[in-house]
Amino acid sequence: MTRFHQAFSLALEGRFDALWPDLEPDERTLGALAVYRNTATRGRIDALEANYPTVAQMVGRDWFRAAAREFVEAHPGGDPVLADFGAGFPDWLAAFEPAREMPFLAPSARLDRAWTEAHLASDDAVLEVEDAAASGLALTVRAARLHPSVRLFWFDWSAPSLWLAHRYPELDTRLDWRPEPEGLLIHRPRGAVLARPVSRAEWVFLDACRKGRAFGVAALAASATRPSPHIPTLFSRLLRDGVFCPPSRQDQTR
Repeated sequence: MTRFHQAFSLALEGRFDALWPDLEPDERTLGALAVYRNTATRGRIDALEANYPTVAQMVGRDWFRAAAREFVEAHPGGDPVLADFGAGFPDWLAAFEPAREMPFLAPSARLDRAWTEAHLASDDAVLEVEDAAASGLALTVRAARLHPSVRLFWFDWSAPSLWLAHRYPELDTRLDWRPEPEGLLIHRPRGAVLARPVSRAEWVFLDACRKGRAFGVAALAASATRPSPHIPTLFSRLLRDGVFCPPSRQDQTR
């Protein structure tokens, strides 16, 4: 990026000083910059609405776009990839005064963001059921690897159900905000982003895998949860979901 382009980018954020060596600070120039600024702001608001569709659905388009304008003006961002714009929106929304009486908004924004991250995550091979079965007991001592797209959550409230009810209405989940702990898995194993609730045992198993523990260690951790799960069934379902990558070559040779 040239010095002029850097100065022009700053001007779109309202910082004009670096631009004046190249342009006259007259009414015509300021008017043209205002048009560019408005176009850039509207583009980022559109991107934020596209990246947080569940939040927008919950509060309505007018409320969302008014809040989005405040966020964009405070955090214009410099990344040209608008599909990834708004990473800080969930934290900003948690402190946004007009959202104080809607405590479900910030968690829902976190889940919308996780959906985007899963969508943009790098590809990798999936550990197939047949390959896991062929490894036999040797698999239990190998370090687990989650697919790069996996995003795992545990909430004290029913944020997952509320988010799923808006984002995936075909799942027929409950549309209410309850003080009940719930977990959620978001991932993109084979092209499409998927999401589903997870039990406490599944969350514990996957959390251990997220930390690089061996499959056997993850199974022991999950077996200590209550109600006691049937580990083979739990592991089989996670394999079918495609959440694991094959063990690394280095790990297989140990």
